[in-house]
Amino acid sequence: MADKFWRPRLTVEISEEQAEKLSNYIPWGIRKALFQAIVDDIIENIEQHGEIFLAAILSRTVKLNKKAKFEVKDGDS
Repeated sequence: MADKFWRPRLTVEISEEQAEKLSNYIPWGIRKALFQAIVDDIIENIEQHGEIFLAAILSRTVKLNKKAKFEVKDGDS
């Protein structure tokens, strides 16, 4: 039986600059949900596209900012 108190964790080394920017831009309370969503999207893309998705990410052919489109609306106008 698996230990009910063990939770898998992902530890990734990042640069000091990346750490500072993440700290400035992403509130502590939202980081877990944000990175869980990113991991879910990575898994989904690997399942759909296979290893080519990993190659596209690593070659920077695919980036989050190329896939996302945001529309900001002013109030109810």
